[in-house]
Amino acid sequence: MQAVIEEGARYVVVPGQQPTGCLPVVLTPYASPNATDYDAGTGCLWRFNELARYHNAALLAAVSLLRRKYPSATIVFADYYDPVIEFMQKPDDFAFSDSSKLRACCGGGGGPYNYNATVACGLPGTSVCPTPNTSINWDGIHLTEAAYARIAACWLHGPHAHPPILAAVRRRT
Repeated sequence: MQAVIEEGARYVVVPGQQPTGCLPVVLTPYASPNATDYDAGTGCLWRFNELARYHNAALLAAVSLLRRKYPSATIVFADYYDPVIEFMQKPDDFAFSDSSKLRACCGGGGGPYNYNATVACGLPGTSVCPTPNTSINWDGIHLTEAAYARIAACWLHGPHAHPPILAAVRRRT
């Protein structure tokens, strides 16, 4: 980020880490028979999510330091973690399907998460869910267009970008 700012960038958006314990690419190989390994409210592996939260806290601290060092630049912290957790906790509130919230929409793995690292989305043997716009996860790693659109709105207008991107741009112009 420093190099970009020193080259003259006036606006920088720094995305945080999403809750990796909610991704089929993590849920599949680290599936546990122990119910206490999962967050009761989301179904995600909580230890992986704690690591993502730790990363985001350190990243936000670094962003704060850079804001002080480069007051002429607008540095936005874009939070991936909280909106995805909100999707997982209350999928119906965002028009997502509760039954598929942890499943890859496009996959060939079957099982609870429809993910197989050796059968990637688009390869023979994979299938796509009938309504991708009601799914959160696309291929086990990436989110769906519907999920990204909701996150983008939260980054542009708030509350999941600090400061919201549109407000930051308006303030500087």
